[in-house]
Amino acid sequence: YSDQAAFLAAWPQVGATVSGTLTSLQSDSAPNSINYATTAQRNERSFAETGVATALNTITFSFDFYDANSAASPYRQYANLQDGASPSSGGQLISMGLNNNLTSPADGGNFFMARILGYNANAYFKLNTDPLLLRTTGWHNLAVTISDQDFKFYVDGSLAETVPQTGLTLRSYDVVRLGSGLSSTTEAYFDNVLVQVNPVPEPTVAALAGIGICALIGLRRSRN
Repeated sequence: YSDQAAFLAAWPQVGATVSGTLTSLQSDSAPNSINYATTAQRNERSFAETGVATALNTITFSFDFYDANSAASPYRQYANLQDGASPSSGGQLISMGLNNNLTSPADGGNFFMARILGYNANAYFKLNTDPLLLRTTGWHNLAVTISDQDFKFYVDGSLAETVPQTGLTLRSYDVVRLGSGLSSTTEAYFDNVLVQVNPVPEPTVAALAGIGICALIGLRRSRN
């Protein structure tokens, strides 16, 4: 985006919260990213419905996240993929980033985290299937791929956790929210937000045409 006004036109602030700030102080894709400070800040973007995930059409949500202080206890900075503006039931909200319900290091605060509404008593859980995926200060890619069978979470391209769809309703998503909308002890930055639907081709099609991606729904913000 060219300036703060252009960012706000695409990503309005949510309710009474303050907007995040377009900045060149950090970026994963130069020149800009969005900074969320320690006050309650949040923005959202609505888009066309993804449709419900199936075995042949998975949904991917990803973004780059700047952990400003990996030595600090987890702080409330995260982004959500949502079905509607006010999620209230199983599977309507998927979140990734950090939250202060897990402290460092005893119960997983040294890992990035995720949340699925309706799973794990609605609390954040650690992304630590791979014990090498520890938090480090700097940019990291957080991603989830949603199918009709499970949610697969990734940190920097490595599988970090798999959660079965058991007991959760399959959803079609249409909102992304950046920032927690709550106070935080540490700032964070977001870049390269992406939502896409990934058709899985038949093997013969894959052999002829390669593995393709269609229905790109999201944004690569700092490149605008």
